Amino acid sequence: MSQAPTPLKRSADLLLNDDSAPIRRQVSVLGGGFRPRALQEVLNAIGDVLLSSQAPVMASYIAGKIYQRLEKRGVARRIDTATPLKPEHFDRALSNLHASLPRFAGGATGLAELNEQLSWRSGRTGPFASLRFEQSHAHAIVVGPHGLEERSDVRLGLTLMAPYSRFPDHVQFHSRVFLLLSGGEVCLDDSNWFRATAGTVFFNEAGKKFAMRCTAEPLLAVWCHVEDTAL
Repeated sequence: MSQAPTPLKRSADLLLNDDSAPIRRQVSVLGGGFRPRALQEVLNAIGDVLLSSQAPVMASYIAGKIYQRLEKRGVARRIDTATPLKPEHFDRALSNLHASLPRFAGGATGLAELNEQLSWRSGRTGPFASLRFEQSHAHAIVVGPHGLEERSDVRLGLTLMAPYSRFPDHVQFHSRVFLLLSGGEVCLDDSNWFRATAGTVFFNEAGKKFAMRCTAEPLLAVWCHVEDTAL
């Protein structure tokens, strides 16, 4: 008699790397910070897609909350030393982005300018992940705790996956919006996998499972959510 599958735990939100050091309970001082031009271009380009009429309703609803908070600037943080982890596929993903999503040209240029400042970290592996997954993916926080703009009310990050990688099945405990900047495949809450092109926006509700994968080209995705402490 086969055993029932072990349920995924709340602590398995694999897009977050700071489980052992929760974010501060008070929102960072906002309003007087300086936002670099390249960072603003990236945020503008992402917002143009997430808040467009073509985006799913719930995705735009959450994105609206995030961008309302982003009207007040957090603390700009510049990384003067090179980050230890330099994903080798980032430039290739940006090159593909320029070709596949012309409307995001300003955002792609901004990401290229921010490349040396992004602090990339590998996360944990999990159920059904591809072999050597910990070495074939990385996350970087653009806005949020330990991001280029330090703040604790929202989090906007990047995930980069090497070709032929599969992100593990895991439960996300934030209602989260995704914007794919590369083509790939996505599975939401055990539904059928669906193909998604660069520019695809989707929403995953808190408590639901999530997975994604790519084939011959690297996958670059933007994800964002409102932090619980800011509600």
